[in-house]
Amino acid sequence: MASERKDSGVSFAQFFDRCKLPAGVKEDCDAFARARYSEPVRPAPFQGYCSYTVFVGEDTVVQFRPLAHKLDTGITRGACHVFGSLAPETEPLGELEGTGLYAFSMRRMSGVSLADLRADTDGLLTRSQREAVVRDFAHLQGMTWAHAKSKEDIRDRGTVGASLHWRTEAMANKLPSRFRRIAKSILHDLPEIENFPWVLSHGDFLPSNIMVHPKSGKLLGLIDWAEGEFLPFGIGMYGLQELLGEDKDGHFVYYPEAKYLRKLFWNELLSSIPELARDARRVALLQKAQMLGILLWHGIAFDNGKLDRVVEDGKDDGEIERLDAFLLTPPRSRKLRSVYPFRESPIAFIRGLIFGKE
Repeated sequence: MASERKDSGVSFAQFFDRCKLPAGVKEDCDAFARARYSEPVRPAPFQGYCSYTVFVGEDTVVQFRPLAHKLDTGITRGACHVFGSLAPETEPLGELEGTGLYAFSMRRMSGVSLADLRADTDGLLTRSQREAVVRDFAHLQGMTWAHAKSKEDIRDRGTVGASLHWRTEAMANKLPSRFRRIAKSILHDLPEIENFPWVLSHGDFLPSNIMVHPKSGKLLGLIDWAEGEFLPFGIGMYGLQELLGEDKDGHFVYYPEAKYLRKLFWNELLSSIPELARDARRVALLQKAQMLGILLWHGIAFDNGKLDRVVEDGKDDGEIERLDAFLLTPPRSRKLRSVYPFRESPIAFIRGLIFGKE
């Protein structure tokens, strides 16, 4: 039986207001679920921004989503194929007539969210718990590599994958000036980044969507695949940053062992993909792909799912603070370096690029 998640603080009324629906539609959603299942139906204590969720018995979740945040069942099936039990099996139940909401059933994942575990421990997770989730995140990347596709095989690209160039170019020109050099450097190497194998990326790798074992911290699953899509390998690794620290009093703070955790991730990743580890230049490009992921997820404003505007000072300060933390003040200060030519041995180059210089 899955542990009960805590109340997210996101009210039902806010979701239905955003969808321009009367509050009474909540009862219609509950009745829709009751008509299809014999088990008790109750609202989930944790509600996301883009859906209304109910629990059916102990093993099933039913979500109601507007068209803009509708689940792509091709992506959810792909997630189960790539990640096995770490992704929930998902089935469409149809549209709730007259509301524009689409219903989906899915297997309820075991464990607790990483966000809840942090809250339960007042942020004092043990070092072994932090290591476990970072190590498992590295193994997730290895799973995607094992199921990678070529760029030519991705015929129906998602919102981000279909617009990598204009998004990166827009950020290179419009981000606050301190980030533009990074975006321009990545834009220069974007054609080579796009030539990486394309892999299934979660798209919303946040602590509230990461299910872990409450004792060990072992990763048990990823929920909410609404933003999932195929992207060049490395871009989805933006999520590592969320595992190296957490919010304290409204500001992101790195853990004391964040540098070690970063090194642990790269060691696990390169050990699982030896053909990549042997190519120093590709590893350097991989780091740029990861930085591109950070820019894409925090440099483009969400705007209720529009994703068509570069963040601005004074308007998107939360996202800009994330960019400052993740790109300019990492656990070990490091300069963005050209991926060629090498002025040192490949092994020394990789170690210096990823782990920093003493």
